Amino acid sequence: MSDDYKHQRDRYMAFSLAAADLLIEAGPDLKIVQTVGASQALLGHLGDLKGRDIVDVFAASDRTFARHLLQRALRAGRIEPCGLHLDQRSGMPLLVNLGACHLPTAGSIYVSLTVLSDAMVLTTESHDASGLLDREDFEEMAGRVLDLDGDRAPREMKLIRFKGLAGVIRGLPRAQSDQLLGEIGSALRAQSMGGNAAARLSDEEFSYLAPVKGDPSTPDVLAQDLTDLAKDALKAAGVAGDAIRPSVMSFELNTGNLDEDSVARALSFALTHFCHPDNRPPAASLQDSLAQAMDETVQHFDSIRNLIEDKNFTLFYQPVVDLDTRKVHHYEALMRFKDGRKVFDTIRLSEQLGLVKDFDLAVAKKALETLQTHDGVTIAVNMSGLSVQDDTFRDSLKQLLAPFRMLNRRLMFELTESSAIEDMDAAGNFLKWLRQQGFGVCLDDFGAGAAAYAYLRRFDVDFVKIDGPFLRDARENPRQRALLKSVAVLCKDLRSKVVAEMIEDEETAKLCKALGIEYGQGFLFGKPRAEIVVQKDVQPAARRAGIKESWG
Repeated sequence: MSDDYKHQRDRYMAFSLAAADLLIEAGPDLKIVQTVGASQALLGHLGDLKGRDIVDVFAASDRTFARHLLQRALRAGRIEPCGLHLDQRSGMPLLVNLGACHLPTAGSIYVSLTVLSDAMVLTTESHDASGLLDREDFEEMAGRVLDLDGDRAPREMKLIRFKGLAGVIRGLPRAQSDQLLGEIGSALRAQSMGGNAAARLSDEEFSYLAPVKGDPSTPDVLAQDLTDLAKDALKAAGVAGDAIRPSVMSFELNTGNLDEDSVARALSFALTHFCHPDNRPPAASLQDSLAQAMDETVQHFDSIRNLIEDKNFTLFYQPVVDLDTRKVHHYEALMRFKDGRKVFDTIRLSEQLGLVKDFDLAVAKKALETLQTHDGVTIAVNMSGLSVQDDTFRDSLKQLLAPFRMLNRRLMFELTESSAIEDMDAAGNFLKWLRQQGFGVCLDDFGAGAAAYAYLRRFDVDFVKIDGPFLRDARENPRQRALLKSVAVLCKDLRSKVVAEMIEDEETAKLCKALGIEYGQGFLFGKPRAEIVVQKDVQPAARRAGIKESWG
């Protein structure tokens, strides 16, 4: 060996070890050929590494992911560095940065491992066995990286649909379904920017941000790779190989002149379309998605505005009863649209478009009209968190209520949690004014979100309504029952009555009474009707499981 060649070799070795703690050469079969660096310090507990599968050096939770990364390096030639954990005798995995390069002429794959601190890798906890981000975390992460300067920002996002996956997952034992999701998640993470920019958007829809230097796999090639992966995973689980059919599309992320808010809106719009039950395809880029979103916004705005102005909705009334006497205490007004459109989706959209305040006023007006023709009846109407903190709405509602002071004891307002309240002081003062005028105030959907306790702490209310799923879980879960009982005790101390919704059988009604809940609503006591049938008590109605009657 000449001195020049030896000097050049030593120079490259020095460069490599300056950037990494351990270098590993492995063959195309991923068997270790040799190691250079701190192999004894990092992996000495594993014994002789030569001939071992390189994946074995990683913690068990990262081995599938590591295998997909290294197989990708064999195909693509190189991968972006990713954070993984090394197996350690102490039981505490060691975080390292993994880089890999494959030289076809040499046949080997060269892996570098650099020890990191946990603070140097930004991770978000996965919500399932896939190891992937959920949609909310993915959108937040994507917004951050798209705002990076120049060549550091990704330019492409892949959208993947695994048709049939949801049915397969439901039919498999937990261990096998987790293994299948783990395989899919590891494969997508290995393709993604930095190894962590991949998400499970819904039951069958997935996405990832392609590496900054591009994804070498075309949609067709990636779809075939994922098909092969699914077949192998399903075969291991004893399921027919064609039960899952992957499809892939590319989405351009060139932000152009879009500002941060526009990018976030366009990204959210594209993912919403992709995950839509009707499988509506999204536009192909951020710019196209933003334009499409603006067009649809205008159409939705006009449609909802026409609903309100033309009064193309009606109110149905469902009784709320005293659980001791079964006498009707009041009726909740529930919105129904004459054209059959979904109430929940329309109300949420109206909140986004700033039209929910008009809905709330229109519903209150109809309820007042009903009260004038039904003596002795009390009605509760829903009121959005967006409305109570809006000056124009508060002034308009005060003007609406002024001529009906004699009805103040017969009209109640249920504050919904569908939209978070930011101006707590303004909202609290308005609710206080309503109660001073004699109108009842109810805190709706308690247990559905984290804001409920904050509202209860800040607002004086007459009633607290327990969210239906919260109550349903309490039937089987002692912890939930204890929480519900504590809520009932807390409300009693605060001089607020408690209402439980979605009561569908006597067993649940008895449970509510045992927990200290005074009032109930649900199909056991009566379904929503277009007309109020005044009655002093109600008989159990036919049960329809899984139904929640609400407009907000």
